[in-house]
Amino acid sequence: MFNNLFNNTAPLQEESIQWLFGGFGWALHNFGSDIFSTTPLIEPSNKFFPGEGDDVQEMAQLIFKQTQDYCGLGDWPCQAINYHEFNANPEDLPDLVQVLQSVRDQRPTALTLFYEPQQLANPNAMIANYVHALAHHLSRLATHTAPCEQAQWPHMMELLGVYMGFGIMFSNTAMPQHRGGCGSCHNPAQDRQGALSEMEVLYALAIFCALKDIPQKAINPHIKSYLRSMLKATFKDVRQRTAEIRMLELIDAPSTNRKMPV
Repeated sequence: MFNNLFNNTAPLQEESIQWLFGGFGWALHNFGSDIFSTTPLIEPSNKFFPGEGDDVQEMAQLIFKQTQDYCGLGDWPCQAINYHEFNANPEDLPDLVQVLQSVRDQRPTALTLFYEPQQLANPNAMIANYVHALAHHLSRLATHTAPCEQAQWPHMMELLGVYMGFGIMFSNTAMPQHRGGCGSCHNPAQDRQGALSEMEVLYALAIFCALKDIPQKAINPHIKSYLRSMLKATFKDVRQRTAEIRMLELIDAPSTNRKMPV
């Protein structure tokens, strides 16, 4: 009785936790456990995103190129466009399969992604949106079906983004569990429309850190202060799940679609 009374409860429902572990395993199997071993935890800082641009377009392009390289997709011909200035039919744009075929035919065609210029004031959101879009295209190359329903696809793409090292950005811009304040001074254009909740993204980030032996103190300076206690709970729970972590550690899958920058 007293043992049950003082047992710590998991920060998420067991079904959600197993879904996150399963999705992480899918990412490792399909996009490389070898490249994961050299994937850094990307920080929203000048250390990882140095440089400045002379205007909005140049700055957005600089951030995009750095993000693309950290995703291991620097070889893809891509362009980032201000979506307010795009007036063509998006359905007429080439998809990833067509882009990669154009490269093989030595007639490179760029894969087009979009950005919201106001998100330069919230680079966490801009970077996370770039990663989410790149993850969506990358998923086309998966050899195994993702363990999710169609409605969960945006959630799985965010998890893929965490696997690629961007868990801090996704955590800082995740769907808040509780929204507060009047919002009178808030600009919604700077936000990201997240799919996973804050706790779910933090749990995925904890899995990433457990696999790479990264302590929480390395993350705390880069995430919102109120998330730190939630992150502590996820770290504690993940550390107890040695069987699940061991299963991920045993995955041996070479990357055929991604290459980390030297």
